[in-house]
Amino acid sequence: MSRVSSDDYDSHGDLRNGFDYELQVWVVNYEVQKCGHLPSDAPDCCKKAKLAGLDIRILRSQLFHSALEGMS
Repeated sequence: MSRVSSDDYDSHGDLRNGFDYELQVWVVNYEVQKCGHLPSDAPDCCKKAKLAGLDIRILRSQLFHSALEGMS
């Protein structure tokens, strides 16, 4: 059985609303959302905590350029 996605992409192919499977984060209006952990958990409890509030378009662009630099 395959998952039926309701992710919302813009005309450039950028994720506007939905789940980024590679980064394992939820995105709303291009913004990475906070994780659902309790405040008593460590501030770096997961990847979501570190990326929360960032623009997914900028984040993905930075990751892409880092990957290219690593190839040279």
